[in-house]
Amino acid sequence: MLQQALHDPLVAELMGSHTRVSALLTVHDEGLRTLSASKHFRQLLGHSSDGQALLARYGQTITDNLKSALFEGSGWTGSVRIQAQWVSLRLLPWNGLGLLEETPLQPKTEPATPSAAVGLDFPPAVGTLVLHLNDQGIILGASESLGVFMGQESSELKGVDALNLVYRSDAGQFKRLLDQVKYRTTASEGAFRMRNADNQVLLLDWTAAGDGNDIILVGRQSQHHVEAALLQSEERINSILESMSDAFFAIDLHGHISYVNAKGAELLGKPAQLLLGRVLWDRAPQMKKTQLFHTINQAKGSLQPETFQWQNPQDEVWYQIKAYPSQDLISVFFTDISTIKRSENNMRHQAMHDTLTGLPNRLALSQVLDELLNTQAVTQMNMGLLFIDLDGFKAVNDTLGHDKGDELLIAVSKRLKGVVRNSDIVARLSGDEFVITLPYIPGHEAAFNVGRKVVDAVSKRPYELADKAIYIGASVGVALYPEDAQDVESLLKHADIAMYQAKQAGKNTVRMFHSAMSTSLQTKVNLENELHHAIVHDRMELHYQPRMNPQGKVCAVEALARLRNTQGDLVAPLHFIPIAEETGLIIAMGAQVLKKACEWIGQLNTELSEPIGLSVNVSGIQLLDGHLTQTVADVLRDTGFPPHLLELELTETVLMQNHESVHEDLVTLHNMGVHLSIDDFGTGYSSLSMLHKLPVQSIKLDRSFVCELPNTPDSVIITRTVLAMATALGLGVVAEGVETDEQRDFLIDSGVQELQGFGLAKPMTDTDLHHFLKAQNIPGKLGLQVLAGPAPTQPSGQTLGAGIGQVVLDAKPN
Repeated sequence: MLQQALHDPLVAELMGSHTRVSALLTVHDEGLRTLSASKHFRQLLGHSSDGQALLARYGQTITDNLKSALFEGSGWTGSVRIQAQWVSLRLLPWNGLGLLEETPLQPKTEPATPSAAVGLDFPPAVGTLVLHLNDQGIILGASESLGVFMGQESSELKGVDALNLVYRSDAGQFKRLLDQVKYRTTASEGAFRMRNADNQVLLLDWTAAGDGNDIILVGRQSQHHVEAALLQSEERINSILESMSDAFFAIDLHGHISYVNAKGAELLGKPAQLLLGRVLWDRAPQMKKTQLFHTINQAKGSLQPETFQWQNPQDEVWYQIKAYPSQDLISVFFTDISTIKRSENNMRHQAMHDTLTGLPNRLALSQVLDELLNTQAVTQMNMGLLFIDLDGFKAVNDTLGHDKGDELLIAVSKRLKGVVRNSDIVARLSGDEFVITLPYIPGHEAAFNVGRKVVDAVSKRPYELADKAIYIGASVGVALYPEDAQDVESLLKHADIAMYQAKQAGKNTVRMFHSAMSTSLQTKVNLENELHHAIVHDRMELHYQPRMNPQGKVCAVEALARLRNTQGDLVAPLHFIPIAEETGLIIAMGAQVLKKACEWIGQLNTELSEPIGLSVNVSGIQLLDGHLTQTVADVLRDTGFPPHLLELELTETVLMQNHESVHEDLVTLHNMGVHLSIDDFGTGYSSLSMLHKLPVQSIKLDRSFVCELPNTPDSVIITRTVLAMATALGLGVVAEGVETDEQRDFLIDSGVQELQGFGLAKPMTDTDLHHFLKAQNIPGKLGLQVLAGPAPTQPSGQTLGAGIGQVVLDAKPN
């Protein structure tokens, strides 16, 4: 691109000039850079090509304008004062570059001197010019007057192609004139301009005559043509100004309107004939009250271009206004940018609002809260923040589809806006989470009452979706500024914590934040991190609790997951299992437990005379995940564990509530040969018809019934009823929570096939289990000695006999 520009005759001439101040500019690293310059310009810049030299010469404003023009690929004109001398600057776009020319401005009191600017220029009269050319246009001779105009001896022009002396845009007229006389004896006439080394342009009338090989051109300077050219140039400029879509007017330094186009007259509100020659601010006094008046005066004082955006109060149209000052005029252009402004406003609105509900989004909420917390009126009172999470929304989304879920969110947003004041703001953060700001609120009670209104508005009336009446709830957390938080982030966080507590309290309720909530949440977060780390690094431990037959022989063990924190302490399952289920970590943890247990029990069975079974608990989350069957199949394949020795314990409540959705998976597991058992039986109100349809082989009698045996009549009745039902359905029964001899004897007499509990054997590590099982195969007292430790004393004062594998008992039941 640079080479192409430098080979252009005009550029080459300017760059080679010793007197012109010209340069080729480009934008480099967002700054101006000089690619090429005339010798005189290089001297003025100190032979530097970087942007700092241009910045030092022209100042920040001019260089910014030049850079903007280069970015836009447009031209630019202006003036600047350099060392007490005003100079005119002109930047022309040139093949992706910018051609800059600097020309001194002469005081008005001095006679005008030829300008160096490209275009019409009028040198002193030179009289008649004569050119003697051959048929190729090469100069054979020239008059002395032509040499004077060209600034050199006429003899030096011999051998030069005359086309190089012709003004470039007139090259066509010159060639046509030569072609007309090249092979004719009659003369022809035409007009074209010539240009000298100082870029001065001379318009001449030419008479040409030729005899085939020689052509004589005689040129006469014509004032008529000069005036016509000036008139034509002015008409062309006026035509351009009138055809522009921009409004335009030019005023002198005293404010008199010297020109206004039709769009400009329309903007000023009067016909052009009533504006020309009049003071702008008198003809359009409404403009004097706007930024336009200040900016034009600023441009007049600095003689620097000014650009700004302005909205006309008359029609609310947005304009970008550019004011270009000169020594005697200020030209003002008004470009309608209303479309751009509307687009910007739409983009800003989209960036700050939720596309579904039209409510402010998280970004807008943060900005509003920042502004409110810096408002003195708010800081002198309270500001409440309600964090709202919908209860039951996921079920609607999953059953009716996302389209209906979106309809529900829109309906909820309308209800929320209906319960707040005009000064309150309802925002949607994400999914089914909303926030309401309550500025200028008296205190906790008022904020809590708004929370109750929100719950009632969301939950008390149904939503009509897909021809169904749908009910949902709302859990609301409330935090107050400045009591509960002093910044936006903390206020949102504490309201979120209170909302979580509302969820924990049973949902569809309101909770106010207090500091203890934050401590509780931090404990939960720390435990979640511990659990995640243990799963990722395979640190989950397994303990095993034996299950025994009535003869005291271990027939199976239940694998129990244990979490040891980074301090080396075991965390109780009742603390980490709910978190694992809530976060979904139970899926990965369950797969690890199953595989690790199958691997170890499978290895242990190779050492036993009779293999034992393995029981593993399955969470409702795992069952509903849809991948349980594949996980079990993969573990059995990878470990080689026999399917008939594996029993999966399933929660009764999950089975009863989701029997249709999980039935197919249960059948698949059953067909694989895996045994299925219902855990905590008797607490989930099982339907006998459903129980009969499920492919399960056994039930576990819940410890809540066993613990009161045999002294509580209700527990005795329930236990015998469950055993009778199981017998009728062909199901095995395992009693858990056995702790005393009386419980054991009653259950055995009642027909229970397997027993489990601290009174028989506590959960133990794999090493202790290995030790325990080996001791069972050693007869008499020697076997008891292997099981070190005395028998514990039970609450009733009785101890369990050694015949069913007694071990040292913990004080707490499993």
